[in-house]
Amino acid sequence: MKKILAFIVIFVLVIFLAYQFGFVDFLTDIAGLRAYLENLGWVGYLIFILLSVVVAVFLLPGQFLAIVGGLAYGGLLGGTLTIIGASLGASISFIIGKYVARDYILRRFGNDATFQKIEKGVSENGISFLIFTRLVPIFPYAIQSYAYAMTPMSVKKFSLISFATMMPASFIYAFMASEIVSKGVSLTLLLELTAAGALLALLAYLPKRFSKKIKQLNSEYKKE
Repeated sequence: MKKILAFIVIFVLVIFLAYQFGFVDFLTDIAGLRAYLENLGWVGYLIFILLSVVVAVFLLPGQFLAIVGGLAYGGLLGGTLTIIGASLGASISFIIGKYVARDYILRRFGNDATFQKIEKGVSENGISFLIFTRLVPIFPYAIQSYAYAMTPMSVKKFSLISFATMMPASFIYAFMASEIVSKGVSLTLLLELTAAGALLALLAYLPKRFSKKIKQLNSEYKKE
């Protein structure tokens, strides 16, 4: 109970302060955030990763961070920092949900449609559902981490799969942002965006395909 109360107090306090002191506006100001990080030099790398973790854990609006990373540091470094921060934030959220605030989260969000769909998806499709929802963000990434913490999935499995499956989008967003800054919007960029979208769609289809194949093999094995 003490852990739950402490989590609730910290969670609510951080969100209140984030809105009260303009931190949320700062996170959504692409130009301002980019300039701030660039002026920090290499320390900005650590700040960027920390921002990604805070955004994930406290469910703050951070959908532009991958773009900011690409604008400030280029495609390769920006994508690398994005995936490090995003995967760390996801893992910490998962650990908090599973071991610190599980009862509170169940009471607070147990009837939420997103939570119920994820629980049902994992029970029916296993880790392939996690792979699919990470590649195709039909649910917000941050909420997913807490929702998956309510399933029997282990921290190690969740962390490794999240890292691998969030990597394509992290690098795609960072590279696209970097391309726009250096070359502007062009036909080549539009073609690259189309190819990136097709790649993500293909990657999202694979786990479902393999899941069906595994179920078919299991069914044939039982018949024998």
